[in-house]
Amino acid sequence: MSKILLSETAGNILTLTLNRPDKLNALTPVLLSELAAELDKAATDRDISVVIIKSAGHVFCAGYDLNEADWITSQYPANFENGVDYDTDKADIEALLAYWLKLWGFPKPIIAEVQGPCLSGGGELLAVCDIVIASKKASFSHPAARDLGIPPTVFLWPILIGMRKTKELLYTAGTLDAEQAEQLGLINHVVSSDALSQKTLEIARDIARTPIDHLMILKEATHNFYENMGMHDAMKKAAKLDADFHQSETFLTFFKTVRENGMKSALDARRKKFG
Repeated sequence: MSKILLSETAGNILTLTLNRPDKLNALTPVLLSELAAELDKAATDRDISVVIIKSAGHVFCAGYDLNEADWITSQYPANFENGVDYDTDKADIEALLAYWLKLWGFPKPIIAEVQGPCLSGGGELLAVCDIVIASKKASFSHPAARDLGIPPTVFLWPILIGMRKTKELLYTAGTLDAEQAEQLGLINHVVSSDALSQKTLEIARDIARTPIDHLMILKEATHNFYENMGMHDAMKKAAKLDADFHQSETFLTFFKTVRENGMKSALDARRKKFG
């Protein structure tokens, strides 16, 4: 069994746990590959009706891992003095988008159990889930918006929470607490930390009472509305814009600092500039 992704089945509910608490459950190519493989198996398993995705430790997901060994695309920016190759970068981002769209198309309900901060790339994982249960300690933001890029899914924020709030959060790299996220419709329920797992399991069991074929039809019918709004085309354009972002002076400066002084120094400089 994998050490970075734990899998457990109880009845007709599959629970997948991101298990990199020492790395704040940051996403890596290996972790994403293992997650996709588990979901591929569950997609055709008639004994699985609902999937819960959760994580170990106090942070749900800090986003994509920033270290070279676990970098999400094929070019590590600190290794390129004049910036990554644009066409290769764009192709990599489009491949990442295809990954998330495949998970979006997973035919059965996915419930996210969010116990703490959900940042940047973690929001992409959240976007492909159907229902989100969060503790009062949860928070949601994209700190990298100011200088490092945008996710090609834009977390589905424009659809889920509306244009005005999406712009504010992206322009300021602002943070939503759990109560605000619930009010805006980003998540379904907020509960105390002690009640989080029980509430998630309660909802999963209730959903699992519905016949599996009906669940799949209901999910597809709902997704059709989003997709007919032009969601796929908007995401493809966002992938290009993310590649554009990666050619910016701020992006180059961050990874120049990584190259010359290390990641800690680069993150410290960001904090001084943006808070």
